[in-house]
Amino acid sequence: MGLNATDHLLPADSPIEEEQNPDYDPKRFYPAQIGETVHGKYQIISKLGFGTGSTVWLAEEMNRWPWQSSKYMALKITNCFEGDRKSADEELQMSRHISQIQSKHEGAKHVRVAANSFIIPGPFGEHLCLAFEPLREPLWMLGRHLGTGLDFLHSECRIIHTDLKADNFLVGFEDSSVIKEYVNTQRQNPAPYKEGDGHRIYQSQPDFGRFSKGTGVLRISDFGAAVFGDASTLHYHDIQPEQFAAPEVLLGAGWTYSVDIWNLGMVLWELLEDISLLDGIGSGNEYDRQMHFAQMIRLLGPPPAELLKRANREVYLDFYSEEGEWKHPHLMPPETFMFETQTSSLQGEDKKLFIQFAKRMLKWVPEERATAKELYEDPWLNFP
Repeated sequence: MGLNATDHLLPADSPIEEEQNPDYDPKRFYPAQIGETVHGKYQIISKLGFGTGSTVWLAEEMNRWPWQSSKYMALKITNCFEGDRKSADEELQMSRHISQIQSKHEGAKHVRVAANSFIIPGPFGEHLCLAFEPLREPLWMLGRHLGTGLDFLHSECRIIHTDLKADNFLVGFEDSSVIKEYVNTQRQNPAPYKEGDGHRIYQSQPDFGRFSKGTGVLRISDFGAAVFGDASTLHYHDIQPEQFAAPEVLLGAGWTYSVDIWNLGMVLWELLEDISLLDGIGSGNEYDRQMHFAQMIRLLGPPPAELLKRANREVYLDFYSEEGEWKHPHLMPPETFMFETQTSSLQGEDKKLFIQFAKRMLKWVPEERATAKELYEDPWLNFP
């Protein structure tokens, strides 16, 4: 049974996938179809995922010689509007820069870059498409791999990622049989989809099944928000997922490479405990920067004066009075809110070492955080 097998039609009145984004506009997204061939080369097999600015599809490379084995690529088809295209162009620029680095650094294999790029014409504009080696669903496996990959980005590529999260940690396939089995399943049982306003939206099918043996290589991916770093230059625009925002980002105090280290500490904690350490959730069950900062104070103690002096004046006054008094004592978590009480998945020496490891990343002053290279040799990452 091929790609024209009977599909599963979903109700048209229930938003799914990218439709659930408050700013969703179907004209921005490329209307990809399963079975379609794009760029005269790639036949789309299934949808792997979506974001606010793109959708990702598994595709088979066509026109290969009979003696060549099947080859598959993950196609990230970006939206056609100006803001989305700018982010995609920047991601391509970063990817090309990383690819040009001639390095024997162990972390190079833990960074995912585009293998190809091309333009797909759409009904409302052009869509930049980035073609990547397909990897398994997002998964955290080894913090050590993340540390060495981040060190490669910082020390040799001079790149600050700014958006480290579980979705951007991907694992390679154990062997070629995994993806072949997935493709056969998708061809026999095409994904459910819905029709609406002249466009079709498919449900993502990112699950490649259980690991058959061992694990593939972990890769850091998605450089759409990355910037080039410079030891003498600070950046000031807002970055990072809200719950992972570093103190210097909240304060508008300027940030550089060390912002990724805070981000790494927060995401590793969430992956280990399955809950955000500092979620910043205030009244109304919505994110609140003042609540987030209060949680930081309870966990780390009062911020040092040297950091507060760097803060944007207007932002500073959201948190402190002219006299330097903390304005929101009512938001403070209970005194029991500390590293030890928030770590429930580990016990004994393993818990002790992990907390020590986390504290090396989660420090108020950016310059006091460990570098990615220093973290690589941390005792917790080498704990038996």
